[in-house]
Amino acid sequence: MVDGIRTCFRFRSLDEGIEVLIEGDADWVNDWRIKLDLLDIGWLERLNVGSDGDSILSSSTRSGTKTLPGPTPDPSKVVTVRRTIGELDLDKEMVKLGIFKEESPTTSALREILDEYDEAPKPPQGSPSTEPVAEGWLREVLRLAVRRFGVMGLPIDVIVESIEGRHDLDDELVEGWLETQYQLGKLVKIYGGMKEGFGPSPAWLDAQ
Repeated sequence: MVDGIRTCFRFRSLDEGIEVLIEGDADWVNDWRIKLDLLDIGWLERLNVGSDGDSILSSSTRSGTKTLPGPTPDPSKVVTVRRTIGELDLDKEMVKLGIFKEESPTTSALREILDEYDEAPKPPQGSPSTEPVAEGWLREVLRLAVRRFGVMGLPIDVIVESIEGRHDLDDELVEGWLETQYQLGKLVKIYGGMKEGFGPSPAWLDAQ
């Protein structure tokens, strides 16, 4: 052994619950490996930096050879990116990565889609309903919200305005009717910010 070289020896056996760590002068570490009969197992790492700037790793034949792929990392080549705290545009960076933020559809966007329907959607078969036409449009609006726009529900005003003129309910009764659908288990309530909304119950949305 060469004086002045510091090494670190590690050995671990998960099956026997043994973990050994010896660090210090190379001769001292080697003496303890001999005393503990650990010359043929474990990992021995040179902690000093060699003339080529690299640390030296060695291992026993029983531990296998440990090599790292690729060239030696060069910290000087890592690009430094500095920003003022709070100036990072998360939405812009997400778009660069192909991650798009879900946005709740507007009333006009939903009405434009519904205007293209040739006939009114039907509610689930076998589902008791006092307003089947309104329920059909309600389910379709929420289906569009979930499956086309990727949101879990809509604000109450967006729901009411999207199906306005497509059912026989008086406008002032629609919100109360929505609450009834919630009590029947067809809708779930969603609370967000200053607005309250409704989303579809999965069983009701997927029913035939």
